[in-house]
Amino acid sequence: MQPLMRAGSAASAGVLSAALPKPSGRITNGPRRRISRAARRGDAAPERRDCYRVAARIGKPVAVPVRDPATAARLAALTHDGMQDLMPRPAALAASAAPPVDGAAPGGVAAAPPRRRRGLFYGWYMIAGMMGIHWYVSASFVYGFGVLFVPILETFGWSRSIGSLTALFMQPVGGAVGPLIGAFVDRHGARPAAIGGVVMIGLGIMSLAFMQSLWMLFASFSLVSIGMSSTMGVGFNTAIVNWFRRQRGKALGIGFSGGALSGPFVVIVVWLEATYGWRESAFILGLGMLLFGLPCAMLIRSKPADKGLNPDGDTDEEVVAMGSPVEGGMTSGQALKDRNFWVLALIYGVLSTGISGFMLHQIPYLVSLGFSREAGAFSLAVMTLVSLLGRVLGGMLMDFLSRRDFDLRIVPALLLAIQMSSLLVVAYATSYWQIVIFASLFGISFGGMIPSRPVLVGRLFGLPSFGTIQGLTNFTSVPFAVLAPMILGLFFDIQGTYFTGVLFLAALSGIAIPVAFLLRLPRGSGNPFLQTQGAEESRAG
Repeated sequence: MQPLMRAGSAASAGVLSAALPKPSGRITNGPRRRISRAARRGDAAPERRDCYRVAARIGKPVAVPVRDPATAARLAALTHDGMQDLMPRPAALAASAAPPVDGAAPGGVAAAPPRRRRGLFYGWYMIAGMMGIHWYVSASFVYGFGVLFVPILETFGWSRSIGSLTALFMQPVGGAVGPLIGAFVDRHGARPAAIGGVVMIGLGIMSLAFMQSLWMLFASFSLVSIGMSSTMGVGFNTAIVNWFRRQRGKALGIGFSGGALSGPFVVIVVWLEATYGWRESAFILGLGMLLFGLPCAMLIRSKPADKGLNPDGDTDEEVVAMGSPVEGGMTSGQALKDRNFWVLALIYGVLSTGISGFMLHQIPYLVSLGFSREAGAFSLAVMTLVSLLGRVLGGMLMDFLSRRDFDLRIVPALLLAIQMSSLLVVAYATSYWQIVIFASLFGISFGGMIPSRPVLVGRLFGLPSFGTIQGLTNFTSVPFAVLAPMILGLFFDIQGTYFTGVLFLAALSGIAIPVAFLLRLPRGSGNPFLQTQGAEESRAG
């Protein structure tokens, strides 16, 4: 009786290759799903938990990740008859066997055709849910709070500067909890983090309706900030990088495009405030977040295995043909000691200076140049809409470069160059069309930054601790994001103009361009921590 599992160098790497004789009947989707569910529940035998994918593909050379050495020894000792004991009984196989075809041997069964994709990949339903949450939060709070801002200040007699501190306060709070949320996501998954985040955002917005003092305003903003970090920050990024490999950048770009579509819907917030007042509007918007956001968050699953699927919607046959990936990577502690982490933090910290710094002062700066407030608002709308293209095209560019083993460092360097160019254009702008050029370039840089960072984090550090590392990179950007608007305001207070401050941000972006090429990216498309063990290696074993 020939051994079922052949262990050699592959076994020492934690992978066993299996090449099983084809049985007399084909394994249909029903038994395969039952084995998969039993393995996920953990109530099956250890052999079944670790080799159910092999059992579901008898006759296919695949690679099976085995974490436990004792389980590896049991698998290596199994024979074909032993594997058959793990499978559904012959009666079940006979019931699901394919009908004989012309030319088949007596008593034989025709080989099963390759299993095809059925409908839309579930990962895209998740992306739709993420878009919905991003759209609602942006329309009701990120952009919509500006409608409630002035009435709140007038009610309590607060100054504009005091009120503006709350917006700056959100960034350090969200950044500080990012690593903690990332660790939670790595341990418990993205779904509970997203659901909890939606609840916190909804309650945070609703609590504005009961605000009586300044500390309550800060508390409400803190709750919303933590919720946004749990959903649109670490939670969504982690779920997307787990569900997509070849289309990871594209999925990230589309998933975070909801905010770019929210601008026109701010008029609803304007109508609510004019009709009911700011307290009632805040309560309605927060309640709407719970009613709309929770169903969207319920769509999220942490990993495709939770639904019995493969990343990118690949069929089992395609996974076998490409080789079964074995995930690995750095821990958060190892990442903090790696030069790539700090180079990446510097690159995206500088990119965030333009976004957080100039966006806050964009309309006042254009007004100081002699443009109308309407022109400033229009430039902000153009920037937001163009950022939609930047998100989607930037993500697709990351996928394109990854598949062809091009240098991914080109992307952050290009984003820095575009941001520098846009700031130089607006610094010397004298006509309306120059403002449009600035807004378009700035939107591309802003949008491209969103999908590129998670892709690079996954490429550089792997996926096991992705949530924690992503949260840490977000946290390192906080000082840049907080200091940038303060620096612009300081230049204006000293010189009476934003000109020198804008040139300073442009110079900072230019200096950071060569820093992008200090990243040490291993060659090879995709995640360098993905090791494929396929048919060739199983034959070599």
